[in-house]
Amino acid sequence: MDHNSAKKKSYLKHIIESYIENGEPIGSEALKEKYNLQVSSSTIRSIMAELEKDGFLEKSHVSSGRIPTLKAYEYYASYLVDTTDNDLEAKMNDIFAKRRISIDKTIEEAAKLISEVAGITVVTSDLRSAEKLRSIQFTIIDNYSGVIVLVTSLGRVENKIVSFSNEVEKEDIKVAIRIFKERLINVALNEIQKIVEILVPILAKEIKNLDNVLKTFMQNIFNFKTNYESKIYNKNNLILSREISREKLSQILDLIEKKSIWETIENKLDEDKNIKIKIESDEAVFISKKVENQNISKEISVVGATTRLDYSKVLSALDLLEKFLKQEK
Repeated sequence: MDHNSAKKKSYLKHIIESYIENGEPIGSEALKEKYNLQVSSSTIRSIMAELEKDGFLEKSHVSSGRIPTLKAYEYYASYLVDTTDNDLEAKMNDIFAKRRISIDKTIEEAAKLISEVAGITVVTSDLRSAEKLRSIQFTIIDNYSGVIVLVTSLGRVENKIVSFSNEVEKEDIKVAIRIFKERLINVALNEIQKIVEILVPILAKEIKNLDNVLKTFMQNIFNFKTNYESKIYNKNNLILSREISREKLSQILDLIEKKSIWETIENKLDEDKNIKIKIESDEAVFISKKVENQNISKEISVVGATTRLDYSKVLSALDLLEKFLKQEK
């Protein structure tokens, strides 16, 4: 669409929002009356014809009105949505202002609020690819064992027991921990094994039974779970949706329970807004955003029916969530 055509954009916005509201095609007369347009019906028909020619509208099979195409929804979500929602902002502000719990739990409350206010399914997950090692501590329990405590950037705490023997002595573990503190702090978890391999020459100078020590660390200490974990809010909105077929529903549920929505949306990144939008059919739309600050890194995604999703509320909520997270210390 010609980005300078304000009137065409305005009419397209009206047509899409009308269709989202009631699921009915709309004609020129109805559009004029609904939005109190101060132009003739013939002018509206002419603009609707242009929008149809541009691929944003198509004629309905059941009436003379027009309905939005998938191209129209993508354009609407990217350029036409009003993301100002003062009521939602006040509610989210209340959640963050009264925060007495972890930021993880606060985001869960915000995601739940978004799902309820917008009547949508929201999926949250930790971005494991961004998770880093923040701390590694070693405490001796007795002559035969010790405990290594690992803390990650996502607040994950893992306690690992290490047993001492002729092959793995406590002094060797102490040396390894000292070197790892110097070299592995703030390293991404999925990069640790590669960095440890680079450190082998340094470790070899100070550790007697290096092979056994490295085996202990790589198999028992740095064996972080990398399974994709997600939390789903208001799943019933999908399950009960009349716009989504049972076959499509099964595919969507499998996706949101086992995979990253962000990673499955290819080549759709709006770098300015750090958001991805995928309208893959007239049934389903996926909107995903990365939200992060120095303490948290999460993927927040929304899944809904293409023709019924309240895009304005969804995008407003995601923008607000990012805004509040950036204010967190």
